[in-house]
Amino acid sequence: MEPLVSVLIPVYNTKYRYLREAIESILNQTYGNFELLIINDASCDNAEDVILSYKDERIKYYKNETNLKLIATLNKGIELSKGKYIARLDADDYCTPDRLEKQVKYMEEHPDTGLIGTLFKTVPDNENSVSNVADIPRCIRYIPGCLLHSSAMMRKSVLDENNITYNPACLHAEDFKMWSDISRVSQAAVLPEVLTYYRQTETGICARNKKYQNKMLMVIALDNMIKDFECDKDKLYSILVKFVKSAPVTQEEFNTAKDFLESVIKSLVPELSAPYNARIIQYCEAILKHFNIIKRTEVVWMNR
Repeated sequence: MEPLVSVLIPVYNTKYRYLREAIESILNQTYGNFELLIINDASCDNAEDVILSYKDERIKYYKNETNLKLIATLNKGIELSKGKYIARLDADDYCTPDRLEKQVKYMEEHPDTGLIGTLFKTVPDNENSVSNVADIPRCIRYIPGCLLHSSAMMRKSVLDENNITYNPACLHAEDFKMWSDISRVSQAAVLPEVLTYYRQTETGICARNKKYQNKMLMVIALDNMIKDFECDKDKLYSILVKFVKSAPVTQEEFNTAKDFLESVIKSLVPELSAPYNARIIQYCEAILKHFNIIKRTEVVWMNR
């Protein structure tokens, strides 16, 4: 019998105790019909010894002969997955024992949903993620971080039928792009319970590539806004190209971007509750400020 869930954990030089905590949090799930795909991306340490120390038949271990990096490894995992659902977990995060059970239950009861996440707490700070999840489907394409990568469960048929994979052009923002693509063809949701624990480290991928990541997230968000809202798409896409290249923009182009982002805010904010109404404003401001050739431009937003 094929497993209903494929849990995908890519591994690259993860601290052993973190890796053990991640693996054991899956092996100890109350829901048992899963395979655990662990892909060692040519780690330089002894991660393999940790992985092979587990003798659970649900573990399917693969080792890349060369370091393929995260996106290629994730796409390899999708290809290898046999489950109806693909659940993600980073090798330094972990989840509660009932995570898979609750996500599978939701997905089985909501066949139009292609993506489900959970609330999470950060480790070691023990801070809660935002608890109001009702607005997430409306703003998942415009605000990065609405759905934690390590909490995600995806319907594989949605990926297969729509040719959706992790986009290699979206380095360090591949999850935000994936959620954007899935949300265009199916429903997305977040369970209003803390079922995942996200470990924040100063040496993690996000911490090491923050500047590049922030710009990539802005590019994806702005692209989604241009696609989704009424505008002169040709003109705005030409401005987006300059945004990507950090090329000079004219004052007219700057004003066009400003007016468009204000229109997005006016459309979205009345439909959203805290904190996402404020986050939309903050993120649009951040995008506009990133047109860094326009110096010391005062941006006057709508009354808040």
